Amino acid sequence: MSVRPRFLVLLLASALLAAACTTPVRPVAPAATLELAWQEVTLPGGITPVTLATDGSRLLVGAHGPGRPHARLLSVGPSGTLTDVPLTPRSPYAFEGLWFQVVTRDGRVDAIAGARGGAHGNYRWTTWSGTEDGVAEQEQPFGVFGSYGAGDLAGMAYAGASPVILGAWQSQRTGLDIAVWTRSAERWTRHRSTDTPLGSTAQEVVSATSIASRGQGVVLSGSVTHLEPGSVRVEPAIWTSPGQNGPWTRTGLPYGTATNDTAPAEAQGATCAGQRCLVSGTAGGRFSLWVADKDTVSQPAGIPEIVLPENTAALPPVLVGEDVVVVVPSGGGSTIVRRSGSSWSVGDGPQGTPVSALRHGDELWVVTTSADGSGSLVRSRLH
Repeated sequence: MSVRPRFLVLLLASALLAAACTTPVRPVAPAATLELAWQEVTLPGGITPVTLATDGSRLLVGAHGPGRPHARLLSVGPSGTLTDVPLTPRSPYAFEGLWFQVVTRDGRVDAIAGARGGAHGNYRWTTWSGTEDGVAEQEQPFGVFGSYGAGDLAGMAYAGASPVILGAWQSQRTGLDIAVWTRSAERWTRHRSTDTPLGSTAQEVVSATSIASRGQGVVLSGSVTHLEPGSVRVEPAIWTSPGQNGPWTRTGLPYGTATNDTAPAEAQGATCAGQRCLVSGTAGGRFSLWVADKDTVSQPAGIPEIVLPENTAALPPVLVGEDVVVVVPSGGGSTIVRRSGSSWSVGDGPQGTPVSALRHGDELWVVTTSADGSGSLVRSRLH
């Protein structure tokens, strides 16, 4: 055998061996087209939407406007009429704050808002509670959410009937820990995270950016940055608790991309039915989805390939019967992904960066923001 044929045989064998040792590429079947007809929801003069909340029956629109307080809260009636929910701010920053998250359950309404202020321009946080008849600020001492070592707040969700706030706080060991606050009467209390699964170490830096209800507990979505000699790996993870504050369990999520199994990946939002959670996120800059049951975590086959713009996040999944719908930032707008059984369909979402999405009746409602900071609220029927 000549040198050239022998070289070709060796080259082919090497290629086959490399293919056998490479993690299989995530199979992607052609997705069907999802037909959506978007309609803009017009808010009263000068009001800009920022977030949505629902308890399954009524829909709330968190917004801001030119008056004082800047924050506005609107209730959507059965016929689509919008009614102002009265707000009672008490501290100076409550008049300036913008909603970060609004949640509602069994007639209760709770929320967090923030406004930048002080010498360093850090967020000054305010907490709110009430019903659709009226929501009032619950003033907190400065050190509850601020002072030395404070990170930002990220969200709020109910553990059973009790609200829980997610944020970050300086670790007693290294970097920032994931932090959670729970409420007793009207006072919020931060719980220790260092030396728990919510704490960072010299080898692993943890971060969570989203919180969701999970039965009588909550689930946090985020990532773990592994600091190793000569390398840094960012892997997706969730943290679950059976109650308001632990005991916490960290679960790593499987991931991989067509080109790089070590590309950064992150869990960005979750929605749960009982103990079963659907988790959205990214792997290597592409949309990903996980199914987290009580004891197992998996990725469904055929996830559509959608590249997210930098500094954007896939929204938490929306449950539509047995189907799941996810609003994913893409290009200059968004893509709507729907999974029904083992089949996928994709459709065009609204323009702008999606920041909040919920199902209301047989419609999908989405809030988007544009480059100039203005927001839009749109809706489309889900067939």
